[in-house]
Amino acid sequence: MDWFFKIVTWAGSAWVLFPLAVVIAGILWLRGRGTDAVLVFGGLLGASALVHGLKRLFARPRPDVPELLVAMPPDFSFPSAHTAQAVAFALACAVAASRDVATPTGMLVWGTLIITAALVGISRVYLQVHYISDVVAGAILGVAWVLALNWLLKCSAPRL
Repeated sequence: MDWFFKIVTWAGSAWVLFPLAVVIAGILWLRGRGTDAVLVFGGLLGASALVHGLKRLFARPRPDVPELLVAMPPDFSFPSAHTAQAVAFALACAVAASRDVATPTGMLVWGTLIITAALVGISRVYLQVHYISDVVAGAILGVAWVLALNWLLKCSAPRL
């Protein structure tokens, strides 16, 4: 299981998600879906900025583990950035994708993205770089930010 979670945890990395968000947002923008493009890229960018600000505010040290499976990240533990970013990206993509796909396909997209985000959170605890509360807080932050951004975009939709 070690290798599985070492791979899965990369699905929450900014090094993976930001290039992916740029590509998806670009495609959405070119197809005339500016609101969805802003939701996908802004959802990830906002969640990443918020979580890193909160890490500095709370300054919670990472778990003290004698034998690590991966290199311990140098920043603080609370909340989990990988989880917040994965949840925000997955939720934003799921909302954008479900606007124009049939219900069974939309359910498949939602399920796949949410399971992937959940696995990222589980991987952070499994790899012992976060406490469970870090992951739960990261997930809540990701969901709250994307829902707030989606609401703001709906209010300003005619302008995008």
